[in-house]
Amino acid sequence: MNNKLSDLNLKDKRYIIFDLDGTLIDSIGIWNLTDMTIIKRFSGKDADYNETQNDRDEFLHNNTSGEIYSEYCKFLIKKHGLSIKDGRQLSKLRRELYEEIYENEIEFKPNVVALLKRLKELGYTLVLATMSSRKQIDIYAKSPKLIREGNIKKLFDLITTKETVELKKPDPEIYNNVIKHFNATPDTCLVFEDSYSGVLAAKRAGMDVINVYDKYSDKDRERINEIADYSIMDYQEVIDLLNKKHKNEMSILAASTLPRQDRDYDKSKTLVNASLLFSKKHN
Repeated sequence: MNNKLSDLNLKDKRYIIFDLDGTLIDSIGIWNLTDMTIIKRFSGKDADYNETQNDRDEFLHNNTSGEIYSEYCKFLIKKHGLSIKDGRQLSKLRRELYEEIYENEIEFKPNVVALLKRLKELGYTLVLATMSSRKQIDIYAKSPKLIREGNIKKLFDLITTKETVELKKPDPEIYNNVIKHFNATPDTCLVFEDSYSGVLAAKRAGMDVINVYDKYSDKDRERINEIADYSIMDYQEVIDLLNKKHKNEMSILAASTLPRQDRDYDKSKTLVNASLLFSKKHN
């Protein structure tokens, strides 16, 4: 689909909704490293980076109900012959490992906090609709690296997490719940999503969707482009659009210019360090 972003009529929108992982923050690569470390720790085998992500994406796309992450860990146990056999226990250890890795790696997507502040300034209602848990939101809200730019809990008017739904994306339940909460209509909502499952969920709820580029979704790029209304490489594009449409206002918000580290970090080095930390903690 992919219309020109300049054709987007923001005057019709009141509720701006963001996904979290891969959309608001750079975290998909960290989940890949987490699962690779889990596989190495409990099987002794080195897992392929891309295959690990593809397996997880496919599982989460095809399984939308129940204790999905415990079930995913059971999938890992079965596929890789892991020595640990309890899916719930592995899910807990997986979360702990993720928390060990993310502190030095996780960042907001470039310019997204500047966009959120601009949208607030203009009176839009901001919503975070994520399949992450409330506990994960609490962790992100305390992250020293993230909080330099903004506190997630303070940036949004409503945060809805996996605990609020029975069915996960690509089911539209989480977006339908936002509509019900505000007694809104789909045409007044605009969604930012990075993944195919997320874009599909929002479209099934009847909402316009901007696909935010994330390299970890490249394998689904054609499918995403077929259904997303708009696509952006960087949030600066939306800031520019807002500033153009509100050029007569007294102040124009510039995008954040905080220095950023190279995002293509050494995955092998991070994986080794994470594995050592994990082994020391659980041996």
